[in-house]
Amino acid sequence: MAAQNQHYVPKFILRQFLADAAKERVHVYDKHEDRGFATSIKNIMAERRFNEFAYDDEYIASFEPVACGAEDQVLPAYREVLTERRLRSGPQQKGALAVFLAFQLLRTKAQRDQWQAMEEELVNMVEGAGGRVQDMKGWEDWQPSTEDSLKRDHLTSIQGFLGQFAQVIAVKDFLLMEAAPGTSFYLGDNPVVRANSRDFGPCGNLGLAVEGIEIYMPLSADLLLCAWCPSLLGEVHRNLESARHDCQTQALRQVALGQLDAAGMKRVLDEFAVRTQSMQELLHRAAEGRPVSSTPDNMDYYNSLQTSWAYRYLISQDGDFELARRINREHPYLRRGHRMKAA
Repeated sequence: MAAQNQHYVPKFILRQFLADAAKERVHVYDKHEDRGFATSIKNIMAERRFNEFAYDDEYIASFEPVACGAEDQVLPAYREVLTERRLRSGPQQKGALAVFLAFQLLRTKAQRDQWQAMEEELVNMVEGAGGRVQDMKGWEDWQPSTEDSLKRDHLTSIQGFLGQFAQVIAVKDFLLMEAAPGTSFYLGDNPVVRANSRDFGPCGNLGLAVEGIEIYMPLSADLLLCAWCPSLLGEVHRNLESARHDCQTQALRQVALGQLDAAGMKRVLDEFAVRTQSMQELLHRAAEGRPVSSTPDNMDYYNSLQTSWAYRYLISQDGDFELARRINREHPYLRRGHRMKAA
């Protein structure tokens, strides 16, 4: 059987970032080699037989039909969002998008690299203490991973974790962000990225179920899907209502003291509306499922996440990789993306 170039970021997503639609070519930045180039989507975010592994000396097992089937299931919901530029309120689309995020999170080269990184960390930790992995209870038969065993363990893990991850993601608040004028979203080869502004100490703060988690996935060059911990929008709402209450209370006090007339009170409330416009727009558009407008600072934030989480490759529709190059230069430990530690 001829070796196939199998994608871990599907072509239907890559097509939303084309620089040359006729030839289906994209602008790419290689973090490992610090270089940019253009290529067909057939050649990027894919590897020969990425979804296949040798089961024994005579049989090749393939995960490719399963991957294609999963893509077919989520594709209608993905296309709905792109066409309508809006999230529907019912559970059917949200459930499909949760599966889409979970599957894309699990299937990448970066995820497979994590398996290898964890094994390397474990071996180094045990041997650094003067022992052997095989001397650990329950690990007597352990052998270093081969390419085929690494593929097998990674691919079979998807079946075990997909439903669990999708359920956790489905309870998040889903939002859409649209690119600021004249800008575009990066697409990394590990495109489901996470962030959290809350500090939970050594336990970490990037778990899917951790309070405050933010999950992002670019759907196209100008549309980003977000899955936020419900506490985030709840906090925005509480802060807005608290600020409104304080503003109204202060204004009424000034009216009662004769320091503010009706026109002055209206002016104070109008100024409050202007100051809090971004918060109100976020809550209003999130409730309606419509995209929230991004600022240039927002764009740098979203694109820096794609850069730091990418295992190797980034795509930009306009070919502007200045931000990615700077992050790659200033944070060389991220050139293979975020890698978990065994201890």
